[in-house]
Amino acid sequence: MSRAADAPLVAAVIVTWNSASTIARCVSTLRASDLPGDLEIVVVDNASADRTADIVAETAADVRLVRNATNRGLAAANNQGIDATTSPWVLISNPDVVYEPTTVARLLACGERHERAAFVIARLSYPDGSLQTSVGDLPTLRQALLGRRASAARHATSGFWWDGWAHDEERAVGHGAESCYLVRRAAITAIGAQDPRYFLDWEGIDWADRAHAAGWEVWFAPDARAVHVEGVSISQARLPWVVRTHRGMYRYFSGRASRFSRPLIALLIAGRALVKLTVVSARMVTEKVRR
Repeated sequence: MSRAADAPLVAAVIVTWNSASTIARCVSTLRASDLPGDLEIVVVDNASADRTADIVAETAADVRLVRNATNRGLAAANNQGIDATTSPWVLISNPDVVYEPTTVARLLACGERHERAAFVIARLSYPDGSLQTSVGDLPTLRQALLGRRASAARHATSGFWWDGWAHDEERAVGHGAESCYLVRRAAITAIGAQDPRYFLDWEGIDWADRAHAAGWEVWFAPDARAVHVEGVSISQARLPWVVRTHRGMYRYFSGRASRFSRPLIALLIAGRALVKLTVVSARMVTEKVRR
C-alpha cells in the first residue's frame, strides 16, 4: 500500500480484548503525543465482552475503530490495523500502555538515526516506576524452556531477556517486548506482515527473527519511556494464555528445526506447558480460597 499524500508520519495500532479499564487512558496519552505531524490511531477490538469498543467510540471519535465479530488473535488483528494505514511508521501498542508526550517522537528519532532499523523498542516501567525488562536476544530452545532462569544465569546483556541491564543505552538488540514498539513500513513490505498463526505471544519474536534474517535491525531507545500495566487481558484468561503461548513457542521452534526433531520439541514444550498449567491452576485456587 502506498502512502497517501495526507497520511500522518506515524499510525498507532492497538489491539484490544476486554480492555475497558485501560483503553481510554492509553488512547488519551497517545493523542497527547508531541509529534511534528498528526498521529493516526486505529483500535482493533477482538470481540470484547465488556465495553471496550463502546468506550473508544464514545470518548475518541477521531480514532478509527474496527470491531471484529470474533477474537481473531493478536497477530491477525495487528495486521488488520497495519493494513488500514499508509504511514511510513506504525506503532504497535498494547491497550495497557501509558505514554509520555515524547515517547513516540523519541522512538521515531531513533528509527530515523538507524536506516536499517525495522523495529524500535521503548523503555518500559511498571506503574510503581520500577524497570520492566524490554529487550533480549533471540532465544534458543533451552532459554525458552528455562525462561527467566536462563537469563538469570547469564550476563545482563545476554540471554532471552536482559534482566539486570539498566536499559540506559541506545543499541541494537535481538528482540523487544511486544507491548510497545515502532515498526518501519518499508521493513514490513520487505519481510511480510506478522504470521497470523500466532494467536497470542511469539508473533513479535518470529517477526524479529525474520527481520534479522533479511538484514534488518532491532533497536532499543532508552529515552522513549512508557508505563506498561501488564497482564490486564491475560489475567482474565490465564489458563488459555498458557496454552496459547506454548503453542506459539512450538510454532516458532518447530518451524526452524528439522522434521526429525519436531516430536522432541513438541514433547519438551508440552511438558513445560503442563507444569505451567499446574502452577497457575494452584495459584487460582489459592486466590479463590483467600477471597
